[in-house]
Parts: sequence; C-alpha cells; structure tokens
Amino acid sequence: MSKHALISLGVALAMFTMGTTAPSAQQMDGSMFRAIGDGDWYHPVEPDNWVYLGGEEDEIMEVLTRIEQAEGVRANPEQPDTIRAFRPGNWVYEFSAAGDQAMAEGRYRAAITYYHTAAAPHSNQPGMAEALENARAAYARAMEGVATYEEIQLDRDGHSFTAHLHLPAGAGPFPVLVFSNGSDMSSVLAMTYFTEHLMPKGIAYLSIDMPGLGRSGAFDMADGQSEKLHLAAIDWAKSDPRLQNNNIFAQGVSFGGHSAARLWALHPELDLAGVIYTCGPLHAPFLASAEVYAQLPQFTTDGLKTRIGLPLDASWETFADKVRVFAVGKSGAFEGDPITTPLFAVTTHNDPVAPLAEMSKLTERGTDVDTLVFHEEGHCPEHKYREPVIAAWIASKVRP
Repeated sequence: MSKHALISLGVALAMFTMGTTAPSAQQMDGSMFRAIGDGDWYHPVEPDNWVYLGGEEDEIMEVLTRIEQAEGVRANPEQPDTIRAFRPGNWVYEFSAAGDQAMAEGRYRAAITYYHTAAAPHSNQPGMAEALENARAAYARAMEGVATYEEIQLDRDGHSFTAHLHLPAGAGPFPVLVFSNGSDMSSVLAMTYFTEHLMPKGIAYLSIDMPGLGRSGAFDMADGQSEKLHLAAIDWAKSDPRLQNNNIFAQGVSFGGHSAARLWALHPELDLAGVIYTCGPLHAPFLASAEVYAQLPQFTTDGLKTRIGLPLDASWETFADKVRVFAVGKSGAFEGDPITTPLFAVTTHNDPVAPLAEMSKLTERGTDVDTLVFHEEGHCPEHKYREPVIAAWIASKVRP
C-alpha cells in the first residue's frame, strides 16, 4: 500500500477536515523542510523526482558519485556538493556536462532536467544562468512535434518577462492553466505536467517563472506582490483568441502557492474559473525570528534571498525584516467577503512552511473549496502524485 493517501476524484472531491493547530512562527523546524532521504547536501538530492521529470537513473547516480568523490575546496566541508571552483566535481559543472551530453544525443527531456538541476537555486553563481538558458533551449527542442509551443514576451511595470504557451491539438479555443513553480524551480520543470496530464484533457498551459528567477529576472518580490507576473499573464490570456477567456485557471506551487493564495483572496475581480493553491507558505512562516530562518536549508534561503533582491551574505536579521511583507494575514487574505471562485487546496499533512491550520484560515472564505492532503513528509506533494489529480479537478471545473 502506498504511503500517499490519494482520494478518488469525480466531479466533486472529498474534503479533509483537519483539526491541527497552526504552529507559531517560532516553531518551524528546518529539519522537516526536506525528506530524510535528502541527506546533508546543500542541494536537495531527488533522483526519483529527476527520473519522473526526464532524467535517467544510472546517469544521475554517476553524476552524484563524481560530485561526492571529487577533491577540491568546499564552501562547507560537510557538504560534498559545495566545491567552489567551476570545474569537475562542482555541482553546476557536473550537471551541465550531463545536460550537454544528453542534448548532443537528442535526449531533450533529460537535458532539461540536468541543466535545470545545475542552475538551481538560481542564485547567480558561476554557470547557473547559462545552464538555465540551456534548459530552455532543450525545452523548446523537446516540445517539437509534441504540441504547439511558443515563447511569449509579456510586459509589467516597464519590464518584460517570458511566458511559455502550450496548446493541445484541435481547433480551440482552449481552457488554460496559468502556472508557476516556486522560488527555486523554473517553468521548464513542468513539461511532464502538460504532456501527460493537461494536454490529453484539452487544456492549454501558460507557464511563467516567479519574479527574480530566470526570464523573470528583471523583477523581484521585495514588495510582497508575488502574484504580479501571474496578473500580467492572466490579462494576456484573456485577450488571446486561442484561449477561452472565461476558463482561465491559475496554479502556484511552493512559493508560487503564495501567489495563488493572493490571486484567489485579493483579486476576485479576475473571475477565474478556478485557483489551485499548492503547498504555499502563507503567514506565520514569514514572522519567524532570525534564529529560526538560520535553521532552514541554505539552498532554500539562497533562492529566496535572490528573489527579494538580497545578497547571499545578507544577515538573518535583514532577511527576517524583508520577508515580513509576505505574511498574507496582513494583506487581508484571511478575512472579508465570501469568495465564490473555485479553489483546490493541495498540500502534505505536515508541511513545515504550509501548516494545515493556516490553509484552513484561507479556505474558510470560500464557497466552493476542495482540499487534498497527502500523507507525506516534507514540503509539497511529489509531482507524480499531485499532477494527475489536479488536472482532473481542472477538467471538472471547466465552464460551459
């Protein structure tokens, strides 16, 4: 029996009612942020997930072995993946080399996964920006012959960013999902979501990066408005004749879940067909002390520092001060008139930065809310378990 508790999905979804008390900001446990199997590396080590996204297990293990056994000066002697110099044994170097080989052999989905893994957490260290652009080139090649795909340049506040439009087969217009990952995962890691789960249901897909990441690098989130690029993408989607302007859905995962929560709670005028909030931090996680943030994985905080315009060596006191702006309770997300926009809230039973009780504060405002809680440790349910269920929910909410 799988440890993942999935609910069956028809037109309606069963709702889990949880009586868990929300932990305070001071009770966050950084050791819970990753699964136990990740070990003590700087980067999350997720071979199963990388294979799901297109990588090859033997190849991945060879890369990890080279990194672990390499000799060189490490930023942290206890973490094998922190060799400073951009050379053999360096994380960015090794995964980029694997991406180069996969690209040369026409294994584009593997190349996407390796290049993106090399670039994360996208903190502008040597080789990261080039690796992410290589991932985008591999993505474009992988989409050839699969579906209609194009890069769209969108404007917001005098700057531009890239959105990735995917259209299923058929005449259209199509329902569309506007989607983003979080603060350290770019839009190129969501190809499988479209090809295996959305495209077969005739759902188009418009994916973007969070402000301050990749092709959204002209922006940051220092103002707390994590949904700003979602708003621009939704506005564009409403005007494109290939898309159904009354069937626009929005989803965000991890820090993108914060964006989804703000879209749903603070922008009812959008009249979205549905919003999918997925394991996003909401309130208390942004009110912790500097000492608490210092316990979180450095990989995660490095990515977030970059997204809010802080240098990586910024003090934890400065970091704590800057992230206060993200606490959605201060923006009125937990109170106000009932919200009729359909909401699907998806998380794990014990997410260290997305506690169930805070999610309940959000969902209590809704008149059409479904929730799904996976019995899974760590932050966010795995792609392969959440994606088919969410795609089915979207299909069930498409307006006539």
